[in-house]
Amino acid sequence: MDALQTHVHAHVVQFLDELSRLVRQPSVAASGEGIGECAALVAEIFRTAGATLTVFTRDGAAPLVVAEFPGAGQRTLLFYNHYDVQPPDPLGEWTTPPFQPTVRDGKLFGRGVSDNKGNLISRLSAVRTLQAVHGGLPCRVKFIIEGEEEIGSVHFEEYIADHAAALAGDACIWESGSRDTKERLVLVAGVKGDCYLDLHLETATMDLHSSIGAIVDGAATQLIWALASLKDPTTGLIRVPGFYDRVRAPTAREREELRRLPFEEEEYKELHGVKRFIGGKTGEAAKHDYFYMPTCTVSGFISGYTGPGSKTVLPRRAAAKVDFRMVPDQDPQEIATLVGQHFAAQGFGDIAITLLGGERAYRSNLDDPFIHLVAHVAAEATRREALVYPTSAGTGPMYPLGTTLRVPIVSLGDGYWGSRAHAPNEHIRLADFEETVYLMARIMQEFGRQP
Repeated sequence: MDALQTHVHAHVVQFLDELSRLVRQPSVAASGEGIGECAALVAEIFRTAGATLTVFTRDGAAPLVVAEFPGAGQRTLLFYNHYDVQPPDPLGEWTTPPFQPTVRDGKLFGRGVSDNKGNLISRLSAVRTLQAVHGGLPCRVKFIIEGEEEIGSVHFEEYIADHAAALAGDACIWESGSRDTKERLVLVAGVKGDCYLDLHLETATMDLHSSIGAIVDGAATQLIWALASLKDPTTGLIRVPGFYDRVRAPTAREREELRRLPFEEEEYKELHGVKRFIGGKTGEAAKHDYFYMPTCTVSGFISGYTGPGSKTVLPRRAAAKVDFRMVPDQDPQEIATLVGQHFAAQGFGDIAITLLGGERAYRSNLDDPFIHLVAHVAAEATRREALVYPTSAGTGPMYPLGTTLRVPIVSLGDGYWGSRAHAPNEHIRLADFEETVYLMARIMQEFGRQP
């Protein structure tokens, strides 16, 4: 082991203790539980580490914590992270309490330990390691840590616009990263966007006897019809007029990179417990759609009686949650408007639509030297293959940071394919955490050497 690895190995228990301290503090963005307290704890942890702290606030928003460390040279490396977590429900499926971090079988369990507190502490631990081994940092480092990522980063774009000068840097390591089932490191240089809609329909002044169903359709039936109108059941194509008008096709370079990347189709199906993909697509066609095409998903539906036994009722109300994962150039507000126009044209104009959250898609330039640097260091330091995906199939607030600060962005982190982020028993492997601390130190070291 080199000096950095030796230090990380000797201090990894201390680093994990600091992570456990952060995980013990609930910080559920959806309910607001512990958000202010966690922001204060993050600030305290970084202040103790010697960072210069700035905490930005806005009415109704979670605090944005910015921590800066001095370093050699003029270039600044940004780390984007978030301190908020998903709700821990269903609590009964946790082996140990979600906010009681527990080590077993070489893994650390707890809500947020993978998404995203483990990544945050692994990067801070890398800063501490470089300071201890080399007496300082090879570049300036700035952490941008928000508290609303799990609810769509609803104020992040405003924070970026208002404080662009204070947040400026030269390149950015994004929040997370993983290892696939073959233990290859997965780096991601982009994200899809998201348009999350709440649909509500009320068709009567009260729940009605179902005998009236001979002449009246209840809210549940009408909303189900409306939802069914959104997608072609055979091809999966979205039927909303104008939906695809702004879809930006992948560049030749992005198509080339995607062809090079593995897609273990049968393994993917087995891992997720599915039998077939939409439209029966396989191989390159399925891989292309997964990364480069927008989606439409009914995330939830509520209406009528769902208790034990039977109740013959025609429900007056129905509600649904629908999310659209978008690709570059699609706009969430426009998508919400198009969905409303589509419903009206189909005879469902009474459905009330609320845009709960929207983020635009973003992709970094795959040929940027910084992305090559990160991929090279990851492969060289671990002696394993490092895959660079042009985009994630998921969503995060890359767009405002990438377009306003104009920096290349790529993700690398301490997760693995089985980390169960967002699910009960979320965890990381201790060996991955230790490896990631070392990787982050090496990346900062190499970044500092670049002119």
